[in-house]
Amino acid sequence: MKYLKCFLFFFCFASSVEAQDSTFVVKKINISGNGTTADKIILRELPFELGDTLQTADTVILSETIEQNLINTSLFHFANVLFADSGVVDISLLERWYIWPAPFINIEERNFNVWMRNLSFEKVSYGIYVSHENFRGRRETLRLLFKTGYNQLYGISYNKPNIDKKQNWGIAFTCGYESSHSLSYSVLDHEPKFLKLEKKNAFSSIYASAVVSRRVGLYQTHRLSFSIDANKYADSLFNLSQIYVPAPKWRNLTLIYFYRYDFRDIKNYPLKGWYVDFELNSSGIPAVSSFSDKKIFVRNTTKKYFKITKNLYFASSACFHFALLEEKSFINATFMGYGATFVRGFEYNVIPVKHFILNKNNLKYNILPQKIIKLPIIKSPKFNKVPIAIFSNIFFDNSWSERGMLGLENSLSGKYLFGYGLGIDFVTYYDKVFRIEFSQNRFSQKGIFLHFTAPI
Repeated sequence: MKYLKCFLFFFCFASSVEAQDSTFVVKKINISGNGTTADKIILRELPFELGDTLQTADTVILSETIEQNLINTSLFHFANVLFADSGVVDISLLERWYIWPAPFINIEERNFNVWMRNLSFEKVSYGIYVSHENFRGRRETLRLLFKTGYNQLYGISYNKPNIDKKQNWGIAFTCGYESSHSLSYSVLDHEPKFLKLEKKNAFSSIYASAVVSRRVGLYQTHRLSFSIDANKYADSLFNLSQIYVPAPKWRNLTLIYFYRYDFRDIKNYPLKGWYVDFELNSSGIPAVSSFSDKKIFVRNTTKKYFKITKNLYFASSACFHFALLEEKSFINATFMGYGATFVRGFEYNVIPVKHFILNKNNLKYNILPQKIIKLPIIKSPKFNKVPIAIFSNIFFDNSWSERGMLGLENSLSGKYLFGYGLGIDFVTYYDKVFRIEFSQNRFSQKGIFLHFTAPI
């Protein structure tokens, strides 16, 4: 019996030691390299707090997760997290450059490929863009924009994503004035038709918006936005189109609820993880809007990213758009061919739709894993370390839509469309992506296209 008691004592003692060795108590968090960013902004991206007990086996995955969270704030070039044996977490950072007072040139087309096809230097705007990101070191953003040329825009915006102590609630404001001598008033054979006036504006607008957001945990965001714009259109517009807008002077209120769950590794060019969003958009709200020309739609986007082998990755996305009201005016119509809502191979086409489903698929191979190139002629560490990665890929996109306003004048409206091809992607710092793609669509139309965002 004596030997049995000894055995049980040593067994329990060994189990206790093993349990202690398998946990990591967070006693201290050291942060270095954040010359501008406040510590609380960095601590908000951690999935634990001081005093928490973690499983030692999880610390490797936690290091990678924290580094990705910090990079995805767009405040840092590089982040390194180390769990020391003494219960200390060391976080070392390299901050980005946050103040950008710079002239710019902007191409006023729905995408770069359309501008290259037409090569119209008239459709170019230019101006001064002043952006202070990470304003006061609290992840606030203050922007001023002065643009002239083909389009004119003068605006200011302010975003503060953390107005409360727990950094869950945020606010944002935008206001400005924009105008243009040219305006797209219709679409015929998938090409926009333009009204152009030499001596007066085709339209002008004063706009303002306010946003309230709530961040839940690390990856969920709810956002409610209110925007109002007072628009004025040239009388000659109504000689060309009676359905563009209800009247030459038109005031409109829009309310948008947006939800996002973003669990991707690197948001500007994801390789692993998933993403879901949902949007409910209502414009033409009575009592404030000039006319009861309402537009209500819901939209959902889902994206999934897989790592198949060491250098082989697959990604797929689906976007659903459903209009709850019949369109009455051109300005409230829905089109594929703007932003990311297009099938590759149809970059030149504007397609009027009422509802649509868009699916994109990419299989990519990492030709050059991320490599850091140091530029000796540049002294600043914020610019002289250039990360670059190269991926080759093959893709297949397809969509279905229901014919929308102007569908009779545009044969692709309401049709099943698909496109496929291959390309090469270059990914570098400050969230920059450059893609060259060769694609062919359902009608055997081929082309080489350039893009500046991730494909999915």
